[in-house]
Amino acid sequence: MERNIIIKRGTVVFFLLLSTSYAFADTLPENPTRGEQLFVSKGCVKCHAPADEGSKIRHDLVKKDLGHTPLDIAATLWNHTPSMVLGMNGTRMTKPALTGQELNDLSVYLHFLGLSDGRGNPVRGRSLFTEKGCHLCHPFEGKGKQDEMGFSEFPRNISPIFLSKGIWNHSLDIMARMAQIGMKWPKFRETEMMDLLEYIKAKAKGAEEPAFFKPANPKEGKQVFNKKGCDKCHSIRSGGARQAVDLGNGAHTFRTSLTEIASSMWNKGPTILVKMAQAQSGIPKLTSKETTDLFAYLYFLPFTDKPGSIVNGKVLFSEMRCSECHGLQRNSERRKSGVGF
Repeated sequence: MERNIIIKRGTVVFFLLLSTSYAFADTLPENPTRGEQLFVSKGCVKCHAPADEGSKIRHDLVKKDLGHTPLDIAATLWNHTPSMVLGMNGTRMTKPALTGQELNDLSVYLHFLGLSDGRGNPVRGRSLFTEKGCHLCHPFEGKGKQDEMGFSEFPRNISPIFLSKGIWNHSLDIMARMAQIGMKWPKFRETEMMDLLEYIKAKAKGAEEPAFFKPANPKEGKQVFNKKGCDKCHSIRSGGARQAVDLGNGAHTFRTSLTEIASSMWNKGPTILVKMAQAQSGIPKLTSKETTDLFAYLYFLPFTDKPGSIVNGKVLFSEMRCSECHGLQRNSERRKSGVGF
């Protein structure tokens, strides 16, 4: 009896997400955090917490890889349905009712959680500050020789957005200064940028900046992508210019955190900036809002399900015994507990 209830509940969740997946896959969300209210009101927060908040039974959803697409998230929910149902029964929690739209909003929110950064290693960041040559321009006190920002001006809550915007808007000055002192453009790998940011944050003495987490608007980020001329070099799934990497086909590389996106942009800086500087429009400036939305757009590029195989689906439908409860014969005795086609 218990097993049947678990399977029924899991099937409802899976098919609700399945039915909404293709409807929303190519629609960029305007507010990825809309599902946050549902996350709280539907009781998800009682067992799961997106950060350092939540219950004693906390499962960190930021660190957990829930998948790249709506169907990936649907599969994750399906695989964990038995333990979730048993957990709800153990705490006498009432099973929440969800519509297809609500499940879509929740899946978008869960995907969006991965964009936030974990904590870097400030000790490692201190070494990187010297190894990467940051200390040659950014002093611990006052300004640099050419008015570069120092620790006394860096915001105490410095964010990847502040860092990325600053690097991008002052990129030509940075390149010129490096050439002047004979310094090569340093590369950042893995979590190095995150470690460096954590060290700067620990030592910064400037006024606090508005912290980023919400709202980011991927839909407006697409407009920024086109308005700033990114589409003149980058295509999205073979649509548009082909002078640089196709950000749609390689979208999985941007399914990373804010700092890792900033690191990727930094590493490609000289190549990108030289091309843009030679263009008639030059290098466009970015505001904090534009940077936030642009990063959200890049992050949501992989959040699209590709069409599957009907032939393979038919085999799986039988092998996974879906046909025992669901099928064409809606009134069949053995399918009374399941939704038919």
